[in-house]
Amino acid sequence: MKKYLLLVVLFTGLQTAVFAQVQNTGWFFLTHTQKVSDKFDVLADVQLRSADRFDFTQTLLLRGALSYNIKKHAVALGYAYKGDWTHEDGERTYSPENRIYQQYLYDFKAGKVELNARFRLEQRFVKEDGEVDFSQRARAFLSAQIPLVADTGFTKGLYTGIQNELFFNVQNKDKVNNSVFDQNRSFVSLGYRFSKKIDTEFGYMYWYQKEMDKNTKTNVWQLMITTKF
Repeated sequence: MKKYLLLVVLFTGLQTAVFAQVQNTGWFFLTHTQKVSDKFDVLADVQLRSADRFDFTQTLLLRGALSYNIKKHAVALGYAYKGDWTHEDGERTYSPENRIYQQYLYDFKAGKVELNARFRLEQRFVKEDGEVDFSQRARAFLSAQIPLVADTGFTKGLYTGIQNELFFNVQNKDKVNNSVFDQNRSFVSLGYRFSKKIDTEFGYMYWYQKEMDKNTKTNVWQLMITTKF
């Protein structure tokens, strides 16, 4: 019961903004886990995000980590690079961000439903106007994969995915948006599992973000491919 209650709380998220700018974007997300040994995995993510109204590619995110496994638990140390392009008044600008992060991952089941809880702490180095701003952010993530039409062991078949992630600024919030609360992402998808090594999902994400001078609501259509070898 507690597991389902936690899922409902995270999926509900923080619906705090009444007046917010609404955007519409598309994301492509490729995430891979490469087993090195019984104890160690290498994690790698590639993500592309479009600008509002799918005008152009706005964001590139590259992320990697070394993970140490302890049964259903795993801890990881990683690095991420994020680049953002903006077009204003006919000029194109680029803002890079470097991150170091630590994370804890816990996989568990409730019947045939597969659940995943992840907690991540990020040290962010964002470069703008020639200066680098440092801040730290905490992230809490929970997801569920619910088989719809699948085999007994859920090694293949159709499923639905539900997930939510909360972001909080824990150091130097004045460098971000002057708020402890940073953003919330709620995602629901329809997926197909080709095998225990390959999942593909397409779905809708509601992304609410608090910024320094405005709040933004974004409708995101995301294609996600997950591989494990």
